[in-house]
Amino acid sequence: MPGSNQGSTGTNQDSELSMKAGTLPAVLMKARRAALEELLQSLTDVFDKADDTFFEYAEKAASDQDKDDYLETMRQIRLNRKEVERKFFQQINGVFKELTQQQAIEEKPVGLESISSLDSLSLVENDDLEMDVALEGMISKAKTKFGDRIYQLSARLDAMLFHVTVNDKNNPFHPTHICNAFRHAADEIDCDIKNRLVIFKLFDKYVISRYDLVLDAANSILAEAGILPDLKGSPATSRRSERRSASALSDTQQGTTETTKEVARQAASELFGQLQTLLASARSVPMVTDVVVGTIGSEAHNAREVSNDELFELLTRIQQSQPGDQELLSGYVQPVRFNVREAVANVLQTRESKAGPERVGQADSDVINLVAMLFDFILDDENLPIPVKAIIGRLQIPYLKLAVQDYSFFNRGAHPARKLLNELARAGIGLSDDVDQLQKDLVFKKIQQTSQRILNEFQKEPELFEALLQDFSQFMQTEARRAQMIEQRTKAAEEGKAKTELAEKIAMETVRKRLDGRTVPEVVVRLLTDGWMGVLKLVFLKYGPESNNWMGAVKTIDHLLFSVTPPRDEIARKKLFNVVPVLLKNLRQGLNSVSFNPFEMGEMLTELEQVQMQILRGETPGHLDDRRVDPAKDLVAAVTEDMERMGASPVIPARSKITQLDSAKAAKKAAVQLPALADDDPYLLSAGRINVGTWLEFRNDTGVKTRCKLAAHIKSADKMIFVNRTGVKIDEKSTLGLAHALKNAEVVVLEDSQLFDRALQNVIGNLRKVKQANL
Repeated sequence: MPGSNQGSTGTNQDSELSMKAGTLPAVLMKARRAALEELLQSLTDVFDKADDTFFEYAEKAASDQDKDDYLETMRQIRLNRKEVERKFFQQINGVFKELTQQQAIEEKPVGLESISSLDSLSLVENDDLEMDVALEGMISKAKTKFGDRIYQLSARLDAMLFHVTVNDKNNPFHPTHICNAFRHAADEIDCDIKNRLVIFKLFDKYVISRYDLVLDAANSILAEAGILPDLKGSPATSRRSERRSASALSDTQQGTTETTKEVARQAASELFGQLQTLLASARSVPMVTDVVVGTIGSEAHNAREVSNDELFELLTRIQQSQPGDQELLSGYVQPVRFNVREAVANVLQTRESKAGPERVGQADSDVINLVAMLFDFILDDENLPIPVKAIIGRLQIPYLKLAVQDYSFFNRGAHPARKLLNELARAGIGLSDDVDQLQKDLVFKKIQQTSQRILNEFQKEPELFEALLQDFSQFMQTEARRAQMIEQRTKAAEEGKAKTELAEKIAMETVRKRLDGRTVPEVVVRLLTDGWMGVLKLVFLKYGPESNNWMGAVKTIDHLLFSVTPPRDEIARKKLFNVVPVLLKNLRQGLNSVSFNPFEMGEMLTELEQVQMQILRGETPGHLDDRRVDPAKDLVAAVTEDMERMGASPVIPARSKITQLDSAKAAKKAAVQLPALADDDPYLLSAGRINVGTWLEFRNDTGVKTRCKLAAHIKSADKMIFVNRTGVKIDEKSTLGLAHALKNAEVVVLEDSQLFDRALQNVIGNLRKVKQANL
């Protein structure tokens, strides 16, 4: 049977990969093994189904030739299956080897053969083109469907492998490499292009369509080992369990807890070891962060290394000498850069006369350097308000004491202390620098209290961070719910306002378009501008522009204009006799629907009837005798005059019960015409990509900074609504307006992602630069 060789093939390929990829970290080898198991199972399904498929095709073949082709392809698959599997995994192994050897992956597909002669060009080119199209379709499908999982795996590999930057080109399990590896391996099967495409379709169905199993297998192993476990969308567990029986799964779960702990410890050791390697290359050169990475303490050859416990106690005494509670709780001082290295060295020097020469061990010294660089990044971070940075900056020694106890602190993204620091920063991003506002802000006070508890209560028990994290998270959830309620009301009000403004705009454009270039009696202009535009607006809001009600309201305008236009012939005159009674009825009903003033409506309709009677009698109305007017221009002039004089909407009179708009503000904004930007302008593109929930800082000419969040992007009106931390509206901008604000540095986009993770990535990046500079 086709699946009979599954176990032996998987074992052989895994052994080969293990021998050839010995330089890979143990955690990555385990993740690779789990992913390859999923691939092997999926590939087995491909071959099993291919055998059945070509047998069915052969039975249904219309000719003996087709039947022979299908049977031959089925025989080729059976004969060459093991070789296809071997070459498939060999290709993947090659990508792993290049990853460990820092070799760039070529962008061309693996396995494409060069065409050696012009005679074969036309024949080979068509087949290759069809296969290229099939492969590109599969790759595109996988990237679209599983893009988040692919990104997670690349990010985790990049965080773990310091010697190379991992991206889509060199991620061994990127769909591009998997598809190209199969194409190369499938060359072992001798068949025509039609049957080869059938095999590719089966590969698409049983491998690519279920490729999330492979990605989840690798991602879950790395996440469980502490490699970016909090990465958005991280799988909680591998979906491999779907293919296991209940009994087999039960046996496997017995050793899961013990294995996970061991793998996590091993990953932490590997990560810290790689960090130490990067630090070692920078010990004799100046650092970008101005952190000296040399010996802390005496450099005498007989200097004694202080123990881990001694260093912990020494740090505790240094912490106790820091500024007291009152200064900390003020929270308004500039962030202070505290040089822990210098403080420790000074203490050791002070007691040298009694205890002899002492120095900090290399591992602990590396921890001090790393934590110092992390907090340097935090204090330089422009995304945090100064008071929040001042508070978080005081936590350097407690976090250093924690890291000295447990090196996995750098590796465990789910560590409560790291999560607490991230939560403090996320909560503080929306706060103001204004002292008076902060004195009343409950969130700022909670950040202060949490920070002070760390300083006062942390000894050696890391459980304190977990308790504080839970307490702070519950507090912020309550605050978030309160702010969300206000934000939702703000958003609903703005969406309603935008829809109303759009209805007013469409109503005005509809009337103006029909009046443009025509000469009509003055009563018609008044009817349309003072009354019927309100009807149009109401119908637009209630039924929409595609409804029969809207079309009927617009048709009424056409009938109104027709009723005051002298008929050209007898047919038009007869039509006018039929239109007028229905028109007057529709006008009265429409104006009543918007609660138009009955007295004024009666006057206008009476005047309109007089004009219509003159038209029907063949007389020329007095309005049309002596002067020609442009009602469209009169409409614009009337709107402008009303706005300037009353500051009220010219569309709906004050007597109307329809909600009024602040048209004065709208007119003021309309008067400021921003220059257009090219479609590919980087600032315009950036403005369009800003997502709801993004924090920004608005800066005015006087230097005042206001932090707010994009609460809604109403695309129908091209309006972005910005609110403060409590959900209250601060400002609104169009996409073009925001693009100009970004270009003029009047608005800055803030980064509210994990603060500790960004700091760690920055430190690693700086260390890599120093290492490369020394090569």
